[in-house]
This record gives sequence, structure tokens and C-alpha cells, in this order.
Amino acid sequence: MITTKTVKIEIPDELSNRYIDEQLKSMGYDVLRWAITGYEENNYILDIAIVE
Repeated sequence: MITTKTVKIEIPDELSNRYIDEQLKSMGYDVLRWAITGYEENNYILDIAIVE
């Protein structure tokens, strides 16, 4: 089943697709797509589509 979720990741010094993919993978998500939708303090807010 494919679902969507909102998650937060720490803002790095240098942002890259690889950084975001690695962070999401380390959180245990099998991500189909992601998008940065906002930020707060030291975190980016991402909407992700995942396979559960």
C-alpha cells in the first residue's frame, strides 16, 4: 500500500538529494518520492510517499 507522511529532518550545512535519501532510508522508509514543503528552526519538513 502506498501512503503519504510528513517527516522532519535536520537541516545540513550542504543540502543534496543524496543527504535526504540517506536520512529517509536511515529512518526506515521505502520512499517513492519526497518534497520539501517547509522548515522550522533546524529542520526541513518533507512530505513523502512510502510503501507500507
